[in-house]
Amino acid sequence: MRGDLRRALALVRRRTHRGAPRRLRLYEQPDCGLCAEAYRALRRVALDVPLDIECVDVTQDVALFDRYGLRIPVLGEGARELDLAGLDDRQLTAWLRA
Repeated sequence: MRGDLRRALALVRRRTHRGAPRRLRLYEQPDCGLCAEAYRALRRVALDVPLDIECVDVTQDVALFDRYGLRIPVLGEGARELDLAGLDDRQLTAWLRA
């Protein structure tokens, strides 16, 4: 029983982030399967890297739709952008750490 408690506490300490989360924007469209999968991948990666994810619907803004409509899902952080379609968690984590 004590070993289980120690393992549980070690897991909580490992999963508790110490720094401020990184602010990311996920450009997406409603009812998009690729966008939903990209969001799930971001949530998985957020277990190891603290993330603050803002979902942006590109159909609500003509300029955003013109820029991202054919590329979605796209992840943005400042001036950096990453097309998320077809990426796995390792590639996403590598991009975030670069």
